Amino acid sequence: MKRFYPFVKANYNTKTGEIPIYVRYNYNRVKRTFIPLNQFVANEHWDFKKKWVKKSCPDFEKIDKELVSLMTRVGNIITYASDNNIEPTVEYILIELAKNKEYDTITSRTDLFLQLDKYIEDKKTKVVSDVIKDYNSLKKHLTGFKEHSSQPITFRNLNIVLYNEFVDYLCYTAKQKNGTIGLKNNTVGKQIKNLKAFVRDRIEKKVIPFIDMKPFKTIKEDVDHIHLTENELKVIYDLNLSEQPELEQIRDLFIVGCFTGLRYSDLSTLTSANIDMVSGMIQTTQKKVHKSVTIPIIDYVPDLLSKYNLELPKMHLNDFNKGLKDIGELAGLKQKHEIVHKKGTKQVKEVFMKYELMTSHTCRRSFCTNMYLAGFPSEELMKISGHKSVKAFLTYIKVDNFQAANRLKELRKKMVA
Repeated sequence: MKRFYPFVKANYNTKTGEIPIYVRYNYNRVKRTFIPLNQFVANEHWDFKKKWVKKSCPDFEKIDKELVSLMTRVGNIITYASDNNIEPTVEYILIELAKNKEYDTITSRTDLFLQLDKYIEDKKTKVVSDVIKDYNSLKKHLTGFKEHSSQPITFRNLNIVLYNEFVDYLCYTAKQKNGTIGLKNNTVGKQIKNLKAFVRDRIEKKVIPFIDMKPFKTIKEDVDHIHLTENELKVIYDLNLSEQPELEQIRDLFIVGCFTGLRYSDLSTLTSANIDMVSGMIQTTQKKVHKSVTIPIIDYVPDLLSKYNLELPKMHLNDFNKGLKDIGELAGLKQKHEIVHKKGTKQVKEVFMKYELMTSHTCRRSFCTNMYLAGFPSEELMKISGHKSVKAFLTYIKVDNFQAANRLKELRKKMVA
């Protein structure tokens, strides 16, 4: 199999104490070559897992630029050979590299939008519907961006100029569903993240040659999302909604979500097959990350599961989110809550009543935050919530300074008692 990648010999040092960098090209299991970059790096400045120079390297920018250039040239030669029925032997690659010429490769002739359609179609059987919505959103914004770009939207033109223009378009020109102009920075970051995932997939499938996507930075900012306290959840649970059966079902599903930590995609598809009332456990495989979790049936959840004979109500996510706001208003959650976010470089402040910010995501945040504040260890809580990394988990913990200090105070009381 024909592969090429950056390569250094581990623990090999020259007289200067540095190691030479190569691009290793494997034509087959027997024939391969090492193409010298003519750059050297210290052992501690090379990431052996990512196969790339570390940013801590004093010559990072220079080495990074030259390595991207060499990788791109090798990729273009292999693609050109494939397009023209030429066998890309080791000898052929070395001869073509010496010519130092431009190639009319498949990158310039492969339609980006057609490939994006194929990518989305392929993903439909592998990811949840919410992720497909995100990919369709990327397609919509790229289509709208075509009229604003100074360059055609092609694989060949995926460069830093196009990136900057696209980010600018998303921040200040793109239309949201509600008619407002410009996306929040986290939404912009999601578009860039999905664009990079799409391009990497096309590279891995050999549809296009190597393209350096590192300059396409994924914008991200911390936003103060809400969670509901256990007292607030009790008020919601105690609401008499018998004359509003649709809201009652939404309330019940929401409470189950707040005491299991399940994403809506998992909560809405939960069946009796996932529930064991004898052991008091829910076992399911999370759709988003394909991870198996075991969740204890606690607090209000046993009664609610029994109420529906272990088959929770089913409803559309939009109806669920809309109903939550009505329920929050009935529960008196009218505290003012300021949300600060960015659109591009502009800081935007908006003030909402707490019930206006209630969504399906509030379930998971409330579960993680309340269990954390109750003193349950983070490492064990992550096993139940299904978070893969501490960094991702901590974004769900909504604890202010007073709560953090009070939690430490209570834990210390228990330790000395």
